[in-house]
Amino acid sequence: MRQVELVVQKRNAFGKGAARTLRRSGIIPGILYGRDQDTMPVQISEQTFRQFLRANGKNALIGLNIDECGTESVLIKELQIHPVRRSLIHADFIRIALDEPVTAPVLMTLVGSAPGVLEGGVLTFAFRQLSVNCLPLLIPEEIQVDIGEMNIGDTIRVEDIALDEGIEKLDDSQTQIVSVVPPIIEVEPVEDVEDIEGLEEGEEGEPVEGETPEPEEETDDE
Repeated sequence: MRQVELVVQKRNAFGKGAARTLRRSGIIPGILYGRDQDTMPVQISEQTFRQFLRANGKNALIGLNIDECGTESVLIKELQIHPVRRSLIHADFIRIALDEPVTAPVLMTLVGSAPGVLEGGVLTFAFRQLSVNCLPLLIPEEIQVDIGEMNIGDTIRVEDIALDEGIEKLDDSQTQIVSVVPPIIEVEPVEDVEDIEGLEEGEEGEPVEGETPEPEEETDDE
């Protein structure tokens, strides 16, 4: 994975009130920490950061360029999203060393067309992110999962994913990533046999369709 530059500014305003003021002006507060160094508050334009994330994803290896402080190799540790507006409200960056292994999540994408789907099967892609441990520059930008030979009943698990030498998979080897399951067949409801027989015999006191009702016997009133 190549290192991508992201320019941020050192932040001098602190506290919830200051953070709200920044957000109203389109600036996201953030924090940089790790490797036993001082924590550094930073800030970045929300528009710039969103463009960066669209182009590189949130798992990118970043060269964080901080005004007057130089560039540091970092990963995004956490992004906080507003639960209603879905806007970015805070970003955490963690320092890393390019010569030391790190743990990182990598997105998986599907390639190819599964024959089982063409036959009516249903594709389930339940596990979309794989955790790996390796040197930062070895982190894959994505992991492609080939489904071109999957038939109904087939499953691809973590153990089936091949990675380059030096990259360790951390997730359970038996975890299912993608499966092609049989289609769900809806069975038409069957009418109750007793109800059908009742219709054939007719309800008590009512003639069956097509039959002539017998006249009621007349009785003498006393």
